[in-house]
Amino acid sequence: MKKNQLNAAVLLIAGVTLAQGQVGIGTSSPDPSANLHVAPTNRVNQNKGTLLGTMTTQNRNSIARPATGLMIYNTTDNCLQVNNGTPAAPKWECLSEQPEAFGSMNFGRYKPFYWGMTSGTIPSSQSGVPPYSPTNTRLYGAYTANGNFASNDIFRVDVARINGDSYAPILYNISGEAININYNTVTYGNPTYRTNVLLNDKQGSLVDGNFTTYFVEAQNIYVTLNYPDKWTQRKFLIGFNVFKEDYSSTISSGGNGSGKINQSMISYIFEFK
Repeated sequence: MKKNQLNAAVLLIAGVTLAQGQVGIGTSSPDPSANLHVAPTNRVNQNKGTLLGTMTTQNRNSIARPATGLMIYNTTDNCLQVNNGTPAAPKWECLSEQPEAFGSMNFGRYKPFYWGMTSGTIPSSQSGVPPYSPTNTRLYGAYTANGNFASNDIFRVDVARINGDSYAPILYNISGEAININYNTVTYGNPTYRTNVLLNDKQGSLVDGNFTTYFVEAQNIYVTLNYPDKWTQRKFLIGFNVFKEDYSSTISSGGNGSGKINQSMISYIFEFK
């Protein structure tokens, strides 16, 4: 048989069909749109499924430079997973039956918020933001007895006192490397935008455009990354919200009204899929 005839031939070997660059398993006529076509039944008409590589999370993480779109079944998480990242920066995600708006959520609760205000203040400018440290007494998060703030692999939420009774929410970079971000929020009902904000590791940015937030305000910001390239597809909704845990009185703008012991802050980090 000539070489060109051999290349065009259809080979049937144990139920596997090879035809013009297509592979059919259990079928002699692969669909023309498919490189690989697996039939739902075998040669004796028994229904069969398709089993992808099954492995634990530890086994999965040992795959060197997994291709974007690579699929496995994770026996640790009991789900079918696909790499939605890149070979250099894999992002393994489970395929769920119900689509969700958010891929993951982290949150923290800090109480009592008003009483947790630190005695040391920070200047109302970006240059006055102290480096992040869990023991920095200029940050609320140093007082772990009062609770915690949200954090993930890139960001850490914290709060500092500016002056009097006003506070400033701070978004910290704790990724271990420099990042460049865009974000927006609302200040006194007006949109506030910040673009190309460079944050070195442990460096923070005052979220509010006027650098102070009253207790009756809620700060919710949408954050995207410009750098490094491995994270440019990640998008976040991050929020700082003060609320009363009782109904005895409303929260005063300065936060120092009656019932301040029952004022708490919920912070959260939602990552979009």
